Amino acid sequence: RCLWISIRELAVAGLEAEELRIASGCDKEMALSTANNIFSTLNRYSKLTGLVVCERRCDSVGIPALSSSLNLSLGRIKQSFVLTDRHLPDMPIVYASDAFLSLTGKDFCCSNHLTYPGYSREEILGCNCRFLNGPGTSAEVLEEINQHICREEACTVHLLNYRKDGSTFRDLLHVSPIRNSSGKVAFHVWVHLDESAKHDFSGLTPEVWQLGAVGAVRVAVRSLSASGSLLRPSQ
Repeated sequence: RCLWISIRELAVAGLEAEELRIASGCDKEMALSTANNIFSTLNRYSKLTGLVVCERRCDSVGIPALSSSLNLSLGRIKQSFVLTDRHLPDMPIVYASDAFLSLTGKDFCCSNHLTYPGYSREEILGCNCRFLNGPGTSAEVLEEINQHICREEACTVHLLNYRKDGSTFRDLLHVSPIRNSSGKVAFHVWVHLDESAKHDFSGLTPEVWQLGAVGAVRVAVRSLSASGSLLRPSQ
């Protein structure tokens, strides 16, 4: 009890003695050096464990939640896709399909049945789609995507992207604007397809398979936007 009182008194005294001050140039340099040392240590840990360390944390705070009706409709679509909102800062992801979550992981079909899980939905919501990009991702292709988004046009590109464990995959990516019942762009859908994986397209081409997802998303968004049921009511 005496030790507890002593510690409590020291803490109170420390708070009372603390004064606000502006950080000096030396303080800023020390803080930057400390941060770099932390990231250096985390990167070494990443190489040893295979876990990816990211310098930026995705944040879904402030991202409007989709309505349960829209979530239910989107959940019936089997393709790998995400939905982004261009009206929010940095065009964050507001929905990610189960197939997309699986795409960001890796499953080795071997005697050991090794599996590297992909990103969770909580890790993805609020992120920009660039979280899949890496050193080998083409900046020219990314710029092409941005230009089509600005012109509210659809595009299909071939891109090198990265899974959560740092491994790469050839991504056949289709990006298309999704308009609401009034004709305004409400979202963009990004349909991803791992070109190196085996798929059952039921006799369809990969491109038509992707367009099927776009059509299903359009139907869901337009039908629910007409009744004002795209977003969950604010509490």
